[in-house]
Amino acid sequence: MGRRLAAKTLLLGALCSSASAFYLPGAAPKDYALGDQVPVFVNALTPVIAANAKLKSMMNYDYYNPQFHFCVPDEGVKRQSESLGSILFGDRIFNSPYKLYMGKNASCTELCKSSVPPADAKFINERILEDQAINWLVDGLPASELKQDPKSGDIFYDMGFNLGNDDDQYAEKPILNNHYDIKMEYHTKDEKNFRVV
Repeated sequence: MGRRLAAKTLLLGALCSSASAFYLPGAAPKDYALGDQVPVFVNALTPVIAANAKLKSMMNYDYYNPQFHFCVPDEGVKRQSESLGSILFGDRIFNSPYKLYMGKNASCTELCKSSVPPADAKFINERILEDQAINWLVDGLPASELKQDPKSGDIFYDMGFNLGNDDDQYAEKPILNNHYDIKMEYHTKDEKNFRVV
């Protein structure tokens, strides 16, 4: 009996140590050299639940819905291939006009100018009031916004970021977030190859 238990324990230990890491298909980390372009894709806008609030919508919206008037890539909008999990979650992933480069700082980069007619402005304001969130993927990882829990004061990352602001002074007339401060975090082991984290 003692030998069987020892053999089972040894086998279990060997199995545990051999399964210490794995990669999901399509999610393996990619190395970039300084200056390499890091891909940014856009996904559907999704409703979020704000603190002490309830869900205001169940609808997702395509990022390139013409009523949003978001900037489009110079080469045109192209749907990206998706994994089975992305399809099941309802992701709708497309290329984007955003250009990020590993280790390179850039500021005040204008993508495009757009004029929004009143009917589309009303549509956008309604989506802001629904607390719709913009979802990007940077090197296949979801972009997130740094937030603070109002009850505990804890700082955390929340996937996606608000389409606009309807808090306090903007409750009657929401504003669209049309300027983004993008901070890409990365690490390196050898100062030649960098990975987005």
